[in-house]
Amino acid sequence: MAVNEWERPPARSPIIRSADWVLSEERGAGAPRAIYGAECMTCGDRSTLADDDAQPVAVWCIFHTQQDPHHDLFLVRAEKHWRVHPREHEDETEDGEGGRPASHPIVAFFDRAFGPSFVGLMCLLTALSGYLLALN
Repeated sequence: MAVNEWERPPARSPIIRSADWVLSEERGAGAPRAIYGAECMTCGDRSTLADDDAQPVAVWCIFHTQQDPHHDLFLVRAEKHWRVHPREHEDETEDGEGGRPASHPIVAFFDRAFGPSFVGLMCLLTALSGYLLALN
C-alpha cells in the first residue's frame, strides 16, 4: 500500500527544531492547509484566493488567457500558516519520560551541561592513554 504524500501530518509535526523553539504547520480550527492565488505577469490582475484547492485558481488563469492570449504567464502562490512555539524538553514535563517524576531543575541543568562535557573528557583521556602507551 503506497503512502499518500498529500495526507496531513499529525498535529504540530515539527518542520524545524532549534534548542528552544519549534516551527510547525498551524493545524488550528479554521486554518486551511494552503491558500492559493495567481497573478498575471503581463497586466497584474490577480485571482481570488482559494483555501485548500488550487483548481479555481487554475481555471482563472485559463479564462484570463482566453480573454487575451498574450497574457499567458502567471505567478502562482501557495501559502501556509506556520507557528513557532516553545520546545517542550523532556525534563520540563510534569510526568517526565516514561511516567517518571520530572527531575529537579538543578539536576536537569547539570545533566544538560555536564553530560556532553563528561563524554568529551572521556574521549580525551582515552586518546591520551593511547598516546602515553605509544611513548613507551
